[in-house]
Amino acid sequence: MSNIVEVNNLTVSFIVRGGNLLLFERGSGMMDVVNDVSFNVREGETFGLAGETGSGKSVIAWALVGLMKPRSGSIKVLGKEIDFRKKADVTYLRRNVGIVFQDPVGSLNPRLRVKEIIKEGLVAAKTFDRREYDKRIEEVVDLVGLRKSSLEAYPRELSGGEKQRVSLARAIVVPRKMVVLDEPTSSLDVSVQAQVLNTLKELKSKLNLSYFFITHDINVMKYMSDSLGILYYGKLLEAGRTYDVVTNPKHPFTARLMSNVPGLKRTKIQGQEERLSEQGSSATGCVYSKVCPRVFEKCSNPPPMFNLGSDHHAACFLHERAN
Repeated sequence: MSNIVEVNNLTVSFIVRGGNLLLFERGSGMMDVVNDVSFNVREGETFGLAGETGSGKSVIAWALVGLMKPRSGSIKVLGKEIDFRKKADVTYLRRNVGIVFQDPVGSLNPRLRVKEIIKEGLVAAKTFDRREYDKRIEEVVDLVGLRKSSLEAYPRELSGGEKQRVSLARAIVVPRKMVVLDEPTSSLDVSVQAQVLNTLKELKSKLNLSYFFITHDINVMKYMSDSLGILYYGKLLEAGRTYDVVTNPKHPFTARLMSNVPGLKRTKIQGQEERLSEQGSSATGCVYSKVCPRVFEKCSNPPPMFNLGSDHHAACFLHERAN
């Protein structure tokens, strides 16, 4: 199975001034909000990324569609490395990778009708004849489960679920290889959430899509994703097949994260103590060492990703002997 997207040692930084993060101004310091992250998204796969709020999940999503430029590392799409300084490369990236944002209200222009919003994707891509626009829009509206009558509506006239379907239609109106889904159901009611998730699964099968799926809801992740990465303060701490990561976590943070999920058996790393320890914690070492219950002297160094077998990896010195 080939890789649609390959991310290698991705680092994205924001400028810091006076304790505040700035995106576009010169400052005295830089903060790595995503730090040396690597993963692949295979053809037909849903790769999930989970973590607490503020861990850098959305920043990775923005980088995958060219809304943020990496400070270092690389992003390859269908084997082509993207040079973010070249407009043609960014265009190639966006032609193959679409995005559905977390907020269906803020991501839709309130002054445009639904038909015009979806058409934006066709106009930007420049791959369809203008005479085919209406036909293509009607096709994609049917695919995402929207009523054709909604094409003449404004976003304010639609429900939350319908707005998210408009966002999805805009993302796939031009055929993509992968769609980035940034918390696509977090603002929806549970019943509507289930409908949208089922639609996403159907589209993946019909269109042979790959997904990069972001959520903080582990139960949603279990339902949607094939592979799963765990992010903490910009660092990827664990990655593997979703079932393995959820049921047999190898990093102390992942174990803590899973222990808070309703319906999952509380998991402990072998020998794990419940108390928090300050021994060995370091600003230059493991990002989790300040609060890790298993921290020891070696954690003052940044751990590599250890291969645990069966495509399961964890950035924790507890597994050093296994390698």
